[in-house]
Formats: sequence, C-alpha cells, structure tokens
Amino acid sequence: MTAAVGSLRAARLLIGLRLRQQVNRIVSVYRHRWGAKKRAGTGRKSRTGWLIGLWVGVSMVIAIGQISYNSVVNMERETRIAEARAFLQRAPAPDNPGGVIGRGARAPGASAGGARPSGAIRYPGLARGYAWPAGVIRGATFLASMAILAALFLTLASREMVRTEWELEWLVTLPLSSATFIACRITERALTNFGAMIATAPILAVMAWRCGHTWTAPLYAIGLTIPLLFFVATAHTVVDTGLRLRLAPSRLRNLHAVVSIISPLPLLLVISMSLPNNPLVIGWAGATPDWASWLPGGLAVRALAATDGGAQWFALMTAELVVLIAAGFVLLQRQMRRGVVAVGVREAAIRRPAGPPRPAVPASAGIATRLFSAVQRRELRLLSRDRSFMSQTLVLPLITVGAQILLNVHTNVLATAIDRPANLAAIAFGLAAYTLLYSAFQTLNTEGQALWILYCVPQPLEAILREKAKLWAGLAILYPLAIFAVAVVLARGISLAFIGTAAVVLAGVPIFSVIATALGVFGCDPLEQDVQKRVRPSYLYIYMLLASFYAYAIYASTVWQRAALMVLTALVALALWQKARDRFPYLLDPTASPPARVSLSDGLIAALMFFVLQGLIGLFELQVAGGGHTLSAGMVWIAYSGAGALTYGVMRLTYWRAGTGDVPRLLAPGFSRAALLGIAGGAIAAACGLAYVMAARAFEWFPALRQSVHAPDLATMLWLGALAVIAAPIFEEFIFRGLIFGGLRRSLGTAGAALASAAIFAIVHPPASVVPVFVLGLCTAFVYARTRMLAASMITHALYNAAVIALQWNMMQQSM
Repeated sequence: MTAAVGSLRAARLLIGLRLRQQVNRIVSVYRHRWGAKKRAGTGRKSRTGWLIGLWVGVSMVIAIGQISYNSVVNMERETRIAEARAFLQRAPAPDNPGGVIGRGARAPGASAGGARPSGAIRYPGLARGYAWPAGVIRGATFLASMAILAALFLTLASREMVRTEWELEWLVTLPLSSATFIACRITERALTNFGAMIATAPILAVMAWRCGHTWTAPLYAIGLTIPLLFFVATAHTVVDTGLRLRLAPSRLRNLHAVVSIISPLPLLLVISMSLPNNPLVIGWAGATPDWASWLPGGLAVRALAATDGGAQWFALMTAELVVLIAAGFVLLQRQMRRGVVAVGVREAAIRRPAGPPRPAVPASAGIATRLFSAVQRRELRLLSRDRSFMSQTLVLPLITVGAQILLNVHTNVLATAIDRPANLAAIAFGLAAYTLLYSAFQTLNTEGQALWILYCVPQPLEAILREKAKLWAGLAILYPLAIFAVAVVLARGISLAFIGTAAVVLAGVPIFSVIATALGVFGCDPLEQDVQKRVRPSYLYIYMLLASFYAYAIYASTVWQRAALMVLTALVALALWQKARDRFPYLLDPTASPPARVSLSDGLIAALMFFVLQGLIGLFELQVAGGGHTLSAGMVWIAYSGAGALTYGVMRLTYWRAGTGDVPRLLAPGFSRAALLGIAGGAIAAACGLAYVMAARAFEWFPALRQSVHAPDLATMLWLGALAVIAAPIFEEFIFRGLIFGGLRRSLGTAGAALASAAIFAIVHPPASVVPVFVLGLCTAFVYARTRMLAASMITHALYNAAVIALQWNMMQQSM
C-alpha cells in the first residue's frame, strides 16, 4: 500500500508536469522537423529549422524591445513637455497676476492634448525622492497599467476558453484538497504565461533603465512581473471556470468572439505610445487620475522611480496583489463547491422538426453559386458558423486598424490622402494583410482532422487551396477599396499619385494571399491534437516581416523602384507556393518530407546571399584599406568574385548534402554544339545591345549618364573588363539561369520561365540598361534550355558583355 501524496509533493508534480509540457511543445517543433536519424521511407526533415526559429526569436526580441523603448521614451518626453507648459501657465505674468491661469483656460500656443493648466501636478510631493517628475510618473502609471491590462486581456482571448477538452474535469478527480488544486492551477498558469510576461516585463525593464537602474533593470522588471503574473493567472482561472460552469458552449463562443475583439485595445495603446506626435494618447496619459497611482501599475512605477530603492512600494504592490489573489482563491473555491461539470457542455446536433422535404435548389440558382465556386461557398459557410473565427478574421483587423486611425486622428490621413497617399495606403494594406493573417494563413488549419477529405474530392489539393486563396484575397481587398473610396469622397478629387499608390496596394493583396496560404502549409499542422501546437509562430512572424518589406513599395519614390519591389514580392510568392506544392502529397504524414529538388526559393536565397556578401566584403576591404567611401576597380573585382565563389560553394555543398536532383551542370556531352549555340545567342544579344546603345546615344535618352561618363585608366578598364567577361557570366548564370530559371520552369514552363527570369535579371541592373539586359536574359535562357549546360549560356553572356564594353570604350576614346 503506497503512502498518500502530500500537498507539497502533489503541487510540485502538477507544476512540473505543466512546465515539462511547455518545454516539450517548444522542443517538439525542432524534433518534429529533424525526424529520426535513420528512416526507411522518405528523407528526414531539414536540420536548418532551428535557424529559422533563432532568426525569428532574435527579431521578435529586437522588435519588442524597440517598441517598449520608444513607448517609454516618447511618454517621458511628451509628459515633460506638458509639465513644462503647465509650469509656464502658472508663472506670474502681467495678465495673470495671481500666477495661476484659471481652470479650463489654455495659454496661447499650448496643446489641447497636453496636461491641464490648473492642477497639472496632482501628486503632492510625489516628485521628491523620485527619479522622475510627477508628470512623467503619471504617464508611466498609464503605460504600465495598459501593459497589465494587455497581459490580462490577451490571456482571456486565448482559445483555451472554447476548447471542448477541459482538463479541469479530470484533474479535480485527483486525491487533493480543493485549496491545493487551486493553488497548483494558479501557479502553473503564472509560470507558463509567456505572453503576459512579454507584455509587461519589457516595459518595466525600460522604465527601470530610464530611472537609473542600468544593468539591474531586468532584475527589477522580473521581480515586479512575477506577482503580476500570479494576479493574471488568478483572474484567468476565475473567469474561465465561472464562464464554463454557467454558459452553454454556443454562448461561450460568442462571448469569446467579443473578448477577442476588445483584447488588443490595451496593447494598441501601448504601441501607439511608441509612435511620435500622438497627442491623443499622451493626453490620456496626462489625464490619469490620482487613484491610479495606488493600483498595481502605479505602485510598480513608484517602486522603479523611487531613489531609495522602492522597497516599500514593492511591498505594498505585493500585498495588494496578495489580497486580490486571495479573493480570487475564495471565489474559485465557491465556484467549485458543487463540482466542475456544467450542464450541456457537450453539444448535440440540432434536430429540425419533421416536415415536408425541402425542394432541391438547382446548381445555377442564386447569386452565390454564380460568384463563388463550391470550395469557396463551403469556406463561407464554415466562416458564418464559427463566430469566433469570423470575428478574428473580419472584425478584429478592422477594429485594430480603425483604432490606429482614431489614435492618430491629428494626422488627418483620409482628407490629405490625395496629395500624400502613402500613409493611408500603408494603413489600407496593413488592414488587408492583417485580415489574410487570420484567414488565408489558417486555410489548412481550419480543416482540422478532416484534412484527409480534401484528398478524396475529384479536385487536386492545389486547386482547392488556390480557390481558397482567391476567396480570401477577394474579401481582404474590400477593406482597401472602402478606405480609398472614403478618401476620394472626403477629398472630392483624385490624383495620379493616389492612383499609383492604390494600385500598389490592390496588387499586393492577391500576392500576399498566396504568400499567407503557402506559409500556412509550413506553419500549420491541422492533425496536431494540441491546439496550441497547430500553428508555428515563426511562420506568422515571417509573414509579418514580408508584409512590412512590401511597405517599401508604397513609400518608394520612383515607379521603377515600385515595379522592382512588386515583381520581387510576386517572385517570393511564387517560390513559396512552389515549395508548398511539393509538400501537398505529404501533409497527412507529418514525419514525411518531399525529395530535395532545385526550386525558385533556392535561386532567391542565392541571389540575396550574393548581393549581401558583396556589400560585406566591400566594407571589409574599405576598413583594411584605411577608410574611404569608394571601392577601386580591383576591390570591386575581389568583392564580386569572392561573393560569387562563396555563394556557389555554399549552394553546391547544400545540394550535395541533401542529395538534390536536377542540379544545374556546367558541362555535359555535346559541348561543341552547345558552344556554337552559345556563340549564336551571344551574337544576337550583342547586336541588340549595340543597337540600343547607339540609339540611346543618338536620341539622348540618358543625357545625365553621358555627361557623367569619363574615360577610366587602363588598369581600371582591365579590372572591369575581367569582371564583365569572366566573373559575371560564371556567377550570374549559375544564379539566374541555373537556379532561378530552373525553378521557374517547374511552375511556368520554358517560355514563361524565360520571360520571368529575364525580367528579374533586368531588374537588378541599372534602369538605363534594362532593355538590352532583358534581351540578354531571353537569349541565355533559350541557350540554357536547349543545351542544359551553364557553359553555353556563360559564352552568350561573355560575348554580350565584351561587345558592349568594347563599344563604350570606343565611344569614350572618340569623345576625348
């Protein structure tokens, strides 16, 4: 007979079990991706998954730290300005003999969003003994309180509330007292609530740093955050338990939909504080009431700002939280006094009363059947049934972006959009991208355990997902259209700049619908039993990063820059869709992976590596040379050739380790015929290039370039000639023809791949040389497709460069 388990040991076991569960969730992501060391079937997953996780983790830490720092710094600066204005208003003046401007008055030039003139400093004596003045402490109290509310609301908005499997129903059957069980429940939720810790600890750490605690700032932040986490866990447990015991599942889902809508608002206030020139939120911070300084957020700020260490304020905050937690503890005991199984937790199917059968609806009837396919109609039906999903997909993005417009109403982005459309266009695209994050990205995740049914319908899975991506793109694009229509009505006009910017946004919505759907294939596992593990946050963050990069196309100053960014983004979408298509046959087996093949994404990675390495090697050369800002011709040769060699070596090593098929070959049997075809292609490309150069010179298409041209010395000409005739054909043909053209051909065919790869090849060159370089891209793609040898396209490339350089050298000699 075993001895009874004591309360302390039981608590340790339950808390350790929850912590182990959280650790296993994190570790299983990479263990799942790696697979076993020896597999009899398909190859194991890529071992580079941890690099994505590390990159995303570091990026998230930097982003959260930057937002927290900007929020605190902006709050401190603006509240100091408001306090200085209040002091000037109270100063003696000829028209204000008493030295105090009447209540409600405002000095000339004072901001209406600043602190009120009368009674601006409302904490008597609070600034004495503190590192911050009273106005800054008031603003910090508002910021800390919003961070605590954000932690609480985001915790309540988690889908744990509407999960059918409620683990409390079986955990209470353990031979433990209710007090022990409740204490364990609160403790485990407090220690595993990483979202609440992220919402509060960075803000408090930055405040501690600004108050002069330097390297001990993280320790202060953690010490203040831990009691707050226990309070959040207690409130979460009280609300979750009480609602489950009193509401039916359908009503609980409706309430969760409402909570998910309002939950981001406190966090939005914190983020809005990080934006400059936001008098509305700063005004709210300045109007924080006196009693807020005695709440947990205000006491935490006092503890950080006190010059004597703030131990008494920390003790008071802890005592206050202990009282609140104890009250929640008592309430939980009362809620659980009759058990935890509610009536009607398990939903049954709704039975309709018996009646005459409904007449069959013809397939051609109804506007829905004409506008939407069968797959799209099914998706809309599921969306209408899941109110929580509908709220997060269609309502939450609208409220989030609408709140940003409201909080930044002073900018008047709608009325000024015709003349300055970039800001409104960024908001419109952000709303559409945010909608796709909750819809298109979840395309596979919403299928759940019924994913296998999609393999049984008489349509390929790619066609089904394509229909879903079209549907979500159509729904998401309605928001930008509505915003642009309102702007046109308010401004009563339209401009060419507005049309161009709107076109960039409207073209970006379907592109990012494809990106979101493709990333959802990698970032979602609908077969996972644990709901929290069905979505990998790394891919969510990758999607948000790509969407933020597309904003550069909105703010680009020239049409060429916009076109280049749009084409490159569309290329990324095509590459991700190609990778996702390779995984479609393996989705029902999470341990399987597709065979390694050369893809478009490989070419994009190689091109990015090639350009980045050139810059890094060039910077290193400048440092070694003792400074300066200009690379010599020899240094350019070293940077270009070194970057190309490293890129080539890394890609070939990766292909060799992965056993990749269809790797581009340099030489193959039949080289003589291939060389002749390469010479013919080079002659055609060179003839087109020479004709273009002569025409550009005759018609003065680029006068600025002609004026800036000067004859280089012989050494420079030799270096540049060697780069153009030797290095450029070798490395650029491997990247643009071997990888990018080869990857595009899998999706677009030979003709489409030739056009697309030639356009990409032309984009990375200066605008003046786009036309002849595009023709060169077509010729080299044709030669490579016919010969399947990179050596042939390299000959074409080298002959073209040699002819163009010789013509330019001859022209410069004649002009001297």
